Amino acid sequence: MSHSNFAFLSEHEPIFLQLAHNAEQLFSADPNTTLIKLRQLGEALAQDIAIRVGIDFDVQTSQSDLLYKLNSRISLDSIIRDLFHTLRIEGNKATHQFQTSHKQALDGLKIARALAVWYHQSFGAKGTSFKPGKFLLPQDPSEDLRHLQGEIAQLKATLTEAHQRVEESAELA
Repeated sequence: MSHSNFAFLSEHEPIFLQLAHNAEQLFSADPNTTLIKLRQLGEALAQDIAIRVGIDFDVQTSQSDLLYKLNSRISLDSIIRDLFHTLRIEGNKATHQFQTSHKQALDGLKIARALAVWYHQSFGAKGTSFKPGKFLLPQDPSEDLRHLQGEIAQLKATLTEAHQRVEESAELA
């Protein structure tokens, strides 16, 4: 997996890293899907915590209801509660409005990362001693393509120049 702001989640359920990685990978091409994947990540984290603290839920339990139950049971910090709700709300908007700006998706990635760091510090092996490092902007796959196109143009120019020199040499001979 290329660089990821969520690599530390590999210690936990595979679905966490899969959702986060997909959200990052789709950022350039489809920021709307990025927010949908991040909403799913928030849901997966909430469900995992609910299982850990013995809260019953099923497929009919909304994320909002699950977060309410979690907060009642373990008194989530207000910042963490807000992170969960923001991912839920922005993911809903992306699902129903079909359009998301790259700025909204980037904000979503930062919010999801903050939530994932909190989760990892709460339930990971290193606990609060885990230091996540700085947030890295998602890679733009078209950047590699532009770089290759530039190299091709340069090689074509070099080749054309070489052909001209060969022709000039032939004329002199």
